[in-house]
Amino acid sequence: MYQHHTDLSPIEVAIDEMSKKVAEIKQLCSSSEVDMIRLQLKLQGSISVQVNAGPLAYARAFLDDSCAKKYPDNKVVGLCRHFVEACGQGLGINERLIKEDQQEYHDEMKANYRDLARELSIIMHEQVGAFRFMAWKVQVSKGNMSDAI
Repeated sequence: MYQHHTDLSPIEVAIDEMSKKVAEIKQLCSSSEVDMIRLQLKLQGSISVQVNAGPLAYARAFLDDSCAKKYPDNKVVGLCRHFVEACGQGLGINERLIKEDQQEYHDEMKANYRDLARELSIIMHEQVGAFRFMAWKVQVSKGNMSDAI
């Protein structure tokens, strides 16, 4: 039996793990028959900081201002954006498909998602996901449509 061993740098591990997570969420969301239980478990494990600090830990480790010179072509930035977008898409699907008795659970996941998006927005120095959307809604509601776009 032939085995191939490749050593990955810490940032390569982060990129690989986040890529897999984004792909899994997108696959669950794009299925013609959405498996609600798998989607909910994947979302909970992805957006609940208590359960999985992976994306936040990677962002803190590789998107810190001191890392800009060390990792000039940092793919973690784009993966964080894709991760938040995929989780947002999953939450949207979950919201459409849940039964009334799951609303509290869904609301908790949305709150965790907003917390995750806020934390990543701070680390990345840009608004991502729900945090970006909430800021846009505030701008529009204040009549500052040009500032929101």
